[in-house]
Amino acid sequence: MNEQNIKEQIPQRGGRKKKEKKDRKKKSVFKRILLILLAAFITLCLALCCYAGVVIAKAPKIDPDNLYDTLNESSILYDQNDKEVAKVYSGTDGNRTNIEYSEIPEDMINAIVAIEDKTFWKHHGFNIIRIFGAIKESVFNQTGISGTSTLTQQLARNIYLTNERSLNRKIKEAYYTVCLERNLTKEQIIEAYLNTINMGYGCYGIQSAAQAYFSKDAKDLDLLECAALAAIPQSPTTNALVLRYEKGSVSKNDENIIKTDSSWIYYFNGAASESRRNTVLKFMCEQGYITEEQRDKALESSLRKHIKLSSSSLSSFGSYFKDYVISQVIDDLVEQEGMSKGQATKYVYNGGLKIYTTMDQKAQKIVENEYSNSSNFPGISYLNTDSSGNIINNGAITLYAYGNYFDSEGTFTLKSDEYKWRKDGGLTIYKNKRLSFYDTEYEGTTDCNIEFRDMYTQENGILYTIEGGVLSIDAKYKTKTDKGNVIISADFFDDHPDFFTETSSGLEVASTGYTLRQKVRQPQSAMVILDNETGEIKAMIGGRDTEGNMLYNRSTSPRQPGSSIKPLAVYSAALEQGAEAADAGKKQTFTYLYDKGNDSSYGSWWTANSYINDKQMTVNGQAWPKNWYNDFRGWMTLRTAVEQSVNVCAVKVFGEVGADYSASQLEKFGITTVVKDGAVNDMNAAALALGGMTKGVSPLQMAGAYASLANMGTYTEPMAYTEVKDRNGDVILKSQPETEEVLKPGVAWIMDNILRTTVTNGIANQAAISSQPAAGKTGTTTDNYDAWFCGFTPQYTAAVWIGNDVNIELTEGSGAAARLWSRIMNQVCSQFAYENFPSAPSDVVSSGGEYFYRGTVQSIDKPLNDEEVEVEICKKTGELATPWCKDVEKEVFEKKKEPKYYCHIHNENQEEYPVKPKYRKPEDVIKEDDPSEEPAEPDTPDVPPETE
Repeated sequence: MNEQNIKEQIPQRGGRKKKEKKDRKKKSVFKRILLILLAAFITLCLALCCYAGVVIAKAPKIDPDNLYDTLNESSILYDQNDKEVAKVYSGTDGNRTNIEYSEIPEDMINAIVAIEDKTFWKHHGFNIIRIFGAIKESVFNQTGISGTSTLTQQLARNIYLTNERSLNRKIKEAYYTVCLERNLTKEQIIEAYLNTINMGYGCYGIQSAAQAYFSKDAKDLDLLECAALAAIPQSPTTNALVLRYEKGSVSKNDENIIKTDSSWIYYFNGAASESRRNTVLKFMCEQGYITEEQRDKALESSLRKHIKLSSSSLSSFGSYFKDYVISQVIDDLVEQEGMSKGQATKYVYNGGLKIYTTMDQKAQKIVENEYSNSSNFPGISYLNTDSSGNIINNGAITLYAYGNYFDSEGTFTLKSDEYKWRKDGGLTIYKNKRLSFYDTEYEGTTDCNIEFRDMYTQENGILYTIEGGVLSIDAKYKTKTDKGNVIISADFFDDHPDFFTETSSGLEVASTGYTLRQKVRQPQSAMVILDNETGEIKAMIGGRDTEGNMLYNRSTSPRQPGSSIKPLAVYSAALEQGAEAADAGKKQTFTYLYDKGNDSSYGSWWTANSYINDKQMTVNGQAWPKNWYNDFRGWMTLRTAVEQSVNVCAVKVFGEVGADYSASQLEKFGITTVVKDGAVNDMNAAALALGGMTKGVSPLQMAGAYASLANMGTYTEPMAYTEVKDRNGDVILKSQPETEEVLKPGVAWIMDNILRTTVTNGIANQAAISSQPAAGKTGTTTDNYDAWFCGFTPQYTAAVWIGNDVNIELTEGSGAAARLWSRIMNQVCSQFAYENFPSAPSDVVSSGGEYFYRGTVQSIDKPLNDEEVEVEICKKTGELATPWCKDVEKEVFEKKKEPKYYCHIHNENQEEYPVKPKYRKPEDVIKEDDPSEEPAEPDTPDVPPETE
């Protein structure tokens, strides 16, 4: 090899070295890049781990063993027989009833696993295959990652997290999922999941859904129903089996309408989830949970025929009762458990309580049914209106005509004299016009409501009242001046330029700019039924033709009671005073304030046979009071005065009883509205004897008071529930009603007996019923504003009030209330075997056809009226008695109509005791009668027949 060749070979060798060097360099760079990437990845992972660690560290700690404590659960109201009456809840997920795994049907568990998470029983919280499958789908089809959540992940999200989409939430979800899987069994996880999942129609959990859609418990669901429920969670709003629409928004001929009420249409929506429901059944079959035969049978079945909506989801049955029970439980939680009002309210609505009420559902249904019948109620006598059509009372406007506020399109126009534009672009609305201004405070924010005054409208001859409404203007735009006017700032008109429209008539506000309260039919009414002995409220209704909850409850709202107050404040009080005196071994002393000169008519004690003179009285120079029959009937017993509801007699007895004693008795009867002090008070006869009380008395308190009479004089505070249990079944409240002896048992029994004859013989005869004996008293106030009947049977006491929400005269008074009472109580009490009222207690004595409290037995001769004269009559002849007549009796005649002649049979001295001319002895016969003498009477038998 020559030198040249050798030289040529040398550079070739060096080139290889350079190439190798380059390759090594490239490898080194790549390696460094990989190391950098790896370091970055590790750093990122560490950062993510650190971030996740921080998120987890800051995440609220959970206790999987007590996961139900974090869930809202609806409270349930039960009736007296422990049957569910209603659920109460608030918030978006309140309608929930938790059940145990053993109460969940196998088909329900299998259906939800088949459609939502088929590997549920095998995985440990995450389905890795589904996750990577979803990622692959996302990469190749450019879609978002979805459908990877297991039941455990969904449970963690439902219980502990919100629906926000963020890395934070994903990390917390994974963490909580691990916690749940680590601490709970699969059975506990799926139980919790099925108790929390949204099932549409306002239901959360399968128990609430089963009851709402099918009116059954979850344990009784069949295969098709389970599949239908399992199809809902993917899209609860869309797939809900039933939807509720406002009335009028769906054709009334639509075959999918399940039911309608006065406000809503309940619509079958099963078609929306039919495809997914069928998929559920398909998957269940493929995964071996059901056979092909079971699948096919379910597919062929009509879900529509399975739908049976629960009554609690359809109507406001018992709404007044329910609202009252809730208010009582909240008050008792505040008083007995030391909760704040807010805490107690939240606990009742979201705490899963079991409230055992005293409701008699049969009685409640009867009451509500009769209250839906308009023929049971009187009408409006007449409306006293001014020239503008506004209803007036004593010269003042009581209700404005609806047409004086709104036109036919519902547009309200603020008239030019009711406002003034300000220089800064704001608006001043003047006070004392058609709008009223009321200061309110809510959550620390003070507002001045701009409200319409109360108004009325008439439709098809029916009067409806509207308790005003409010202009929809936010608080931040309104201020109130020292003069009481309201200023709307210029900012409002910048932010809401279309709210007002300026026209030649003024400023128009469309119907979207205000809200009006519910129209209320008049007359209105209320009724309460109590158990005589226990004071348990068996039925309550606070209005008629009303919808919704938390309504104005007239059964707890006072109205003037009229004459129905007399047995409580006057007559039983008088009898009690008589009994107290007798027990003390004394006789009563009377002032005879209004019956001077007749100081023996009352006797030594007030008793049922004490006589009172129904004679015109003069008070402050005027004839007062008037009786309902616009006349006066003279002397009558206390019993008769009650039976005939005689106002004059009530005032006279009250004058002896005294205002202090009368008011004290009413308070013992549970009546809390007696006004004792102030310029206007009830310490007078008009209020306590005739029922014209300042505040009045509620039907609930009247029922409680009359129940005291039926309960032998012992008052028992009315109660609406017996006990309350928490979600764990522990009793947290137990009713312990207060009791007090108002009357001695004998006095109460005598008063009851008088009220019985008031129904059988008196003006309350329209209250009589066939199913049980009845007792009670009517009441009507001036101008027929209020009509009452309060009474009792051997089992139940009830008070009925009828009237308008504002003072407008009824076409009929207490007769209408008595008939309604009779119609309802005859049905309510027919569930009981016929009973008599209790026998007289040992402190009652019978004498002369009347009943007396022991020690008060007395015989009182009926006093004579000014136009009467009492003479002794021979019972044999019916003529004036002579000293020789053996069988005589006293008889009262109108003056100048009493007998003129003496008995002609038992008469040994006709000269001293003249007889009728035809009976004179021959030597005494006057041949020619003096023409001035009374004309001869027609011939009569020698012995005239005896008269009654």
